[in-house]
Amino acid sequence: MQTTNTTPTDAATAPRRTGETSLTVLALGLAMVLGALLWGALNQPARAEMVAETGHLVALTARGDNEEVLLMLDNRAEQIMLYKVTQNSTLELLQSLDLTELFQSARARRLGSE
Repeated sequence: MQTTNTTPTDAATAPRRTGETSLTVLALGLAMVLGALLWGALNQPARAEMVAETGHLVALTARGDNEEVLLMLDNRAEQIMLYKVTQNSTLELLQSLDLTELFQSARARRLGSE
């Protein structure tokens, strides 16, 4: 019986196939593009268009999905109201919350869950 001594081919020294190299380059390029897109999306600052305060009222305007919204905080009445601006001419009340009740219910939920 005759044996021959063979050595396994080292993957690092073996020549790479052309398809493998192009796929690697393509994957790296796509990863860089995806990273750039995500970086831009994650570094968006919060955009409050305008905040105004007069006496006991604070008004904040912001852009929603496709519409403008107005948030009014009445410090004297301890209420917050959310309005939707329709057709740049009218306000529609979406929600009004009593802040005292809101904070009391949040406190009760927190204490009840502990």
